Parts: sequence; C-alpha cells; structure tokens
Amino acid sequence: KYGRAVAYGAAGFIFMNHLPGLLAPTGSLRSGKLGEIPGVGLSYEEGFNLQRWCAREGVTIELHVRNRSARAEAHHVVGEVAGDPGDEIIIVGAHYDGHDISQGAMDDGAGTALLMELARLFAPLAGKLPRTIRFIAFAAEELGVLGSTEYVRMHANETGDWALMVNLDSGVGPGPHGFTLNGFVELLPILDGFSKDMGHPLTITDRIATAADNFPFFLAGVPAINLQARKWDLRAGRGYGHTAADTLDKVAEIDLKASAAVMARVLLRLAGYEGKLGRHRSRGEIRQMLIDQNLERPLRAQGKWPF
Repeated sequence: KYGRAVAYGAAGFIFMNHLPGLLAPTGSLRSGKLGEIPGVGLSYEEGFNLQRWCAREGVTIELHVRNRSARAEAHHVVGEVAGDPGDEIIIVGAHYDGHDISQGAMDDGAGTALLMELARLFAPLAGKLPRTIRFIAFAAEELGVLGSTEYVRMHANETGDWALMVNLDSGVGPGPHGFTLNGFVELLPILDGFSKDMGHPLTITDRIATAADNFPFFLAGVPAINLQARKWDLRAGRGYGHTAADTLDKVAEIDLKASAAVMARVLLRLAGYEGKLGRHRSRGEIRQMLIDQNLERPLRAQGKWPF
C-alpha cells in the first residue's frame, strides 16, 4: 500500500489499523532503503475519526514527524548440529529482532525461544543424524528481511547443500500446527507421511510468504517452508502483532511446549528422511511461481521484484 501511494504521487501515507483496540500499528516502509514519503500508523479509532473529518469540505491533513536513521551493525546467532555424513544441511531459523514499540513477544520472541529449545534438544544428536541441522537466529528481519537476505548472499556458494529451510516465525500459537509450502508442493506427501507416522494432524497450505526469512532462501531456489500454529484469518490480519500489545502475556507456555514437541518430531524425521526433501528451483522457475500466485504486482509496488 505504501509503494502504491508513492507511485501515485502521495505526499504522505497514513495506515489505519482495521481492528479496534486503540492500537497504532508499526512496520518497515521499504526494504533496505529509506521511504520516499512520511508514513505513520493510526489506531482504528483515530483513523475512524480522521475519515469523518476528511468527509467535510476543505479539510487538509498535515503530518509533523520526527524521524532519524543511522547505520548500525547486527549479528546472526548460529549453532550447528553436525550430521554424518552431513553433506546436506537443514536450516532452521527465527528472527530475534522486533519493533521498538513493544516487547515483540510473539513476533518473534516466541519463535526464537522455540529455536533455542530445538537446538537444545538436538545437541546430543551430533554425528547421529544423516543431515546437518543449522539453527540461525536472524537479525534485522523487521527492517525488510535484511538479515537473512544478507546471509543468503554471503553464503551463495553453499545453497546447493541446503536441503531445506524451515522458518519458525509465527510458529507458536494455539494451533492447529502445520506448514506453508511456499510453492514447494513436492513436500506435501512427505509431511503428510510424517503426520500419519506421528499420529498428529498437520495443516498444509501453499502460500508464498514474501515478508519473512524464508523469502531470501526461496529466491535462491532453496526449498523453504514456514511452521504455522494458528488459523490464518484475513479479517484479523496480524492481530496485535506490530503494535504495543505484542507483550509477554500473549505467549502461553502450553503453546510453546506444543510447538516444540511437534516441530522436534518433524525435524527429526526431516533430518533422517532417506529421499530428497525438495527440488531446488531455477531462477526462471522461481519467477513463474511468484507470477502464478499473483505476486508480481505487489512485489513491484514494494520495490522487491528481483527479476
């Protein structure tokens, strides 16, 4: 929406939360660069009043914003459980940064806690699994997926060894548990088989997520999936995510335990699976996958179309 506002010559951008609760939303405007015009977030209630005022004739809106931007350095935290022979690598990731208006407890403190618990559980299995598992806590996701994008760029010569990337962002919640395939539909029968073997249902969907740490891996042609632990409801959007209400009280201990239990069982099977986990895609195939899911126009508007 911000990109389209810029393209049509807007002088400023106001994003109104569509959910009541006096919660003003925040987020990044551009990926890897400064926004061209001022952008602010308003609560539903503030936006409602503003719409009423703007219905009158002769109303002008002025934005007075105090912003600053500075260069900074961030670091990923990486831990690895070596496999034997370990030629193929499964990357499991979550981002540990959050927006400064809240604790970022669900987005993505909970995912980072899940990542650390999985690393703890699998550490004793070093040298006992066919595939290596690399756990990465990514930095700078909320600024436009910068951290994982840079990681993939810096390790471009390794992508052929990456069998799969599993993103844990949004992987903690009341359920149901499952995965988004990001177009790598060949993983569907594998995950269905795991589900039957575990005796635990997994909800599988196929939607390409373009604003999370799976996306740079996807663009490099690496099979990438996202753990999900809640029903996706377009009417609710991200709920209290990216607002001041994303606080520790929203994280239920039972949800953390359930996600850890489910993901650990799936990851153990992924690490020991005898066949190929997924097929790497060419650059042309990735482009077509994005087009097939009607993502070219929104990505162009965001300045993120890479072709």
